[in-house]
Amino acid sequence: MNRCFSVYLDFIRFLAAVAVFVSHVPAFAGGWLWQVAGFGHEAVVVFFVLSGFVISYVVYEKKETLSHYAVSRLSRIYSVALPAILITLFLYYLGMEINGQAFELVNEKQRDPVWTVFSAFLFINQSWIATPFFSNLPYWSIGYEVLYYLFFGVAVFSKGPKRIGLMLIVFMLMGPSILLYLPLWCLGVLCFKLIKRVQLSFSVSAWLYLMSLLGLFYFLRGEVQSEVNTFVALHIYDGVYKFLLEPADHFASDYLLGMVVFLNIFSAYHLTCSSNFFKLGQKANTWIKEASAHTFSLYLLHMPMLFFISAVFPYDVNSSVNLMLCWVAVPLSIFFLSRWLESHRGYYRRFFDGLFLRYAT
Repeated sequence: MNRCFSVYLDFIRFLAAVAVFVSHVPAFAGGWLWQVAGFGHEAVVVFFVLSGFVISYVVYEKKETLSHYAVSRLSRIYSVALPAILITLFLYYLGMEINGQAFELVNEKQRDPVWTVFSAFLFINQSWIATPFFSNLPYWSIGYEVLYYLFFGVAVFSKGPKRIGLMLIVFMLMGPSILLYLPLWCLGVLCFKLIKRVQLSFSVSAWLYLMSLLGLFYFLRGEVQSEVNTFVALHIYDGVYKFLLEPADHFASDYLLGMVVFLNIFSAYHLTCSSNFFKLGQKANTWIKEASAHTFSLYLLHMPMLFFISAVFPYDVNSSVNLMLCWVAVPLSIFFLSRWLESHRGYYRRFFDGLFLRYAT
């Protein structure tokens, strides 16, 4: 992967994480800057396609073995997910003691606390039954992502009847909603498979890239997505939606958006190969790399903090304090916390390495 393209992917990842954060803050900060909100779900679609691409690159280009693949994925996920679980529990129950009204909407959808923690820890919180993880509402997509990792590991590292049997188990574990979004994640895999097999000239790449940007702006319009989903709903069996969890009921527009993201990544790769597209200075490259390294933490940690702030410093009572905490203190706190979490990822890797060694022997 050439450097310019790598930086471009990091930039897209960073923008998607910021979009999720910005889409949530106005609800906790008196609606301030609501005009830039509303694209959190679309950003998750970007994450799905991008994840399929990056995981394919890591596995096929770096020739990962099964144990290395499993250890890398587990250490990456748990190094942020486990602290996110603990922080969410602490801020949720402390916030409930201070101002329980701030969590009314969250509490309406809560399930048994023991099952909620258990399902979050094993990433089955979206398997068949939606289990919101207290005030950490974005945690839902991790239940999709991890099972896609599991699917890909089975697809790549097993063969014959064993692969078929394991695939069936994974599909049953996913449930209809996660399975429905699997093709979106696989679009990223397909994109990786095609980028080196299909050669494009600069002019064709530029036109495709421009089309992807126009398509992105077009499908980000809420009315367009609504029309697409309404049209599909009218032409398929109504009972289908009874089996889908809430995040998956936009699957029709999400599929189209996923194809646009596919086209964007595909054309951007060829642009970076045949031109100086996205060639930045060393400082800009370093900044983007550093910022993108904290996107996972920003994604998983921001909402529990926002809920806690709304409980302690409600907007209508402490407007200026609320705005500063939500828009400034939360991202800064996550940045420094993420740096600490990243520095300790080696502990998780050594733990899972030892676990797999014991299992293998």
